[in-house]
Amino acid sequence: MDGIFPVDEQRGLQDRRRRRGSLRFPERRLGFERRLPPPTSVGGTYLRLLDAYRKDSTFLTAVLAAIIGLNLADLLLTAQALEMGATELNPFMATLFDSDPVLAGLFKVIVGGIVVLGIWALRRYRRALELSLFALMGLSLLMVYHVVALIAAT
Repeated sequence: MDGIFPVDEQRGLQDRRRRRGSLRFPERRLGFERRLPPPTSVGGTYLRLLDAYRKDSTFLTAVLAAIIGLNLADLLLTAQALEMGATELNPFMATLFDSDPVLAGLFKVIVGGIVVLGIWALRRYRRALELSLFALMGLSLLMVYHVVALIAAT
């Protein structure tokens, strides 16, 4: 005898993991959903926007694709600026560009890909979503810097 019931009787018991019906109403919260502060509270609108950003995977995908595109554009514009006689401000990337520009490009693409994959894997966390928006803003400002530098050089 195993446990309370004999082995033969245990196999005949119903599997309680199957759902017969649901008492969950769509307007009711589940136990693990976050409560959002009201929009009128301090930071309430910000958290509601981040929650909408988290739930809309197409927008997050577009942001991550933009980060990849801006990263590649930065690589190409940096290589072009270096050919025109500019100097790389990042000392680590300057060393890589001096040794082998292909190695520098490969490093930049791999690191950018790891960051994007990390953000995608951790997209349920608020800090990862904030990092994605911060990276998009930073790379956008870097593109403005490149465009201004190219206009000034010509």
